[in-house]
Amino acid sequence: MSAPPLNGDPTALPLASCAVSHPGRQRKENEDAFGNFIDGRLFVVADGMGGHNAGAVASALAVDAIEAFFRSYHAEPHQAWPHPIDRSLSLAANLLRVGIKVANDNIRAAAAEDRARARMGTTAVAMAIGEEQLAIAHAGDSRAYRFRAGGIKRLTRDHSVAEEMRVARPEMTDEEMATFAHRNVVTRSLGSKEEIEPAIYVSRVQVGDLFLLCSDGLWGVVPDGKIATIIRGVPDLEAACQLLVDAANEAGGPDNITALLVRAG
Repeated sequence: MSAPPLNGDPTALPLASCAVSHPGRQRKENEDAFGNFIDGRLFVVADGMGGHNAGAVASALAVDAIEAFFRSYHAEPHQAWPHPIDRSLSLAANLLRVGIKVANDNIRAAAAEDRARARMGTTAVAMAIGEEQLAIAHAGDSRAYRFRAGGIKRLTRDHSVAEEMRVARPEMTDEEMATFAHRNVVTRSLGSKEEIEPAIYVSRVQVGDLFLLCSDGLWGVVPDGKIATIIRGVPDLEAACQLLVDAANEAGGPDNITALLVRAG
């Protein structure tokens, strides 16, 4: 999927994108959701959690709310915002940041109306690409990566017990980490608390940059090096997305898998 620059601006980098989502080999339902809104230069991946299919409801609500807010307030940024903006951030970063807050409100309101969905929640990673910059906002352990000049860089830091342990004890090995039963517990998610503060990343975009948004069903079983090898070897975005999902399933497919690729230029 490709689109012209936003608002027809010829100076903005053109984009191409593709997304593939799969339930994996050990789950019957797919509680991941994604938004590949290339016409708005907006991309979202959400990984839902909660019983009675509530995770699927939460992730879908998150994607819908982030898109609706982003489009509305991008078009009319001077209207009253439902949450205070951070004046140190760009418009795009504030659109994503407040969009996630609105999604959190919507998920909590929906959960309050249905007891079966009382504890539903979701992670979310959202990216907007402008003329020269990109902004990313995220909560939880869905990730964003950048591939540039053959190298891979993770742009997000997981909100998880495992990540907090790695920061506190950087010398800890993967084998030592594996002994902790709650290492994969997410410490920040939409729906879990009344207030949420997403993490923000802002950077310049270069021609040829390739970005991956994904759920932990991919990165949790496919090492970053293998992800990079797959992407370097397959220039077609649709084929690359499918190969990433296939690699996760070949590694056991223990969770839902979502891969969304975006190429700039």
